[in-house]
Amino acid sequence: MKTDKQNYHWPFLFVVLLAIIAVFSLKTKHDESEKERFKLGWNSEAAFNVPRRALAATAYNNHLYVLGGISDQNHYVRTVEYAKIHSDGSLGQWQQTTMLNEGRFYLAAAAVNGYLYAIGGAKGSLGESNIPVATVEKAKINLDGSLGQWQLTQTLTTPRRGLTINQHRNYLYALGGYNGIFLHSIEYTSINADGTLNEWQLSPQQSQVDRYIHSSAISNNHLYLLAGHMKNDQTVSYGDVESSKISNSGEISPWRIENTALLTPRFIASAFTLGKYLYILAGHDGANRLGSVEFAPLESDGSVGKWQYTTPLTTPRSGTATATYNNRVYVLGGISQNSVLNRVESAIQATGGNLGNFSGFTQ
Repeated sequence: MKTDKQNYHWPFLFVVLLAIIAVFSLKTKHDESEKERFKLGWNSEAAFNVPRRALAATAYNNHLYVLGGISDQNHYVRTVEYAKIHSDGSLGQWQQTTMLNEGRFYLAAAAVNGYLYAIGGAKGSLGESNIPVATVEKAKINLDGSLGQWQLTQTLTTPRRGLTINQHRNYLYALGGYNGIFLHSIEYTSINADGTLNEWQLSPQQSQVDRYIHSSAISNNHLYLLAGHMKNDQTVSYGDVESSKISNSGEISPWRIENTALLTPRFIASAFTLGKYLYILAGHDGANRLGSVEFAPLESDGSVGKWQYTTPLTTPRSGTATATYNNRVYVLGGISQNSVLNRVESAIQATGGNLGNFSGFTQ
């Protein structure tokens, strides 16, 4: 009798085993299908309202911000716009919020501890008589993404047009720019709980190359300076990269020139990091606006590996801004061969550092 029961169970167990195999097979095919749906390429996102070049952008608490710049009518843009970042990385409708007190372009922006900062840049007549500024404005970020009133806070030690800003912990770092000369200097400050800044301090460690309309990025406790404009009739842009390490006290180490150089020297470009990779995109090579995107691996000691190209932008542009959020990079505004832009493109990082997007399903 016991043998009969065992014989009875075998067909049932065989059916269960087949069902498990079928489910596993379907899951494997689904996973492979998802992998196949990652495509190299940039997504077009909702465009903001006022086209602008030489703008600044940053992301904070599921919102993306654009501020400052010059419009397609060659006017300073005081308007600040923001859009919600949805869970799939797409953008909601752009809205206007509190305007800057001072119109400026070639500025930098940062968002830290519930405050948005507009830092440096330039004002006045466009061209040679343009005036670099040292002023810094801050505005409280409300829960819905809108901003409170802009207020002046601690000014930079020197006016800086075309500077870049990077944040590490409770510190902000202002790198390079122009104040009548191309600058080697770097300054930094710490941020108080009420959003005010402490006095900016000049670092004794100057960059090896004077940088203007350059690019910079940060990864963990390493700063990177890339490319930029040089005063030379034959060669107008750098392709080199420098790096410096930030100590626990906020001070930076002497800058070193990395062994690897960009594939395309460029200025008015944008740099950023995602994961263990450093990127630079767009800009100008002295003859043309660029759509190319390069990336290099970052080693455990902070050194930069070999550069290679990844997916180019849909629209070549310079004077653009970038912001990163949840493994996605957004490229905003700038100027193309024909017009000042309000276009936004985005991409996420794939294994190996390439940039693209998933299609056909939610991430």
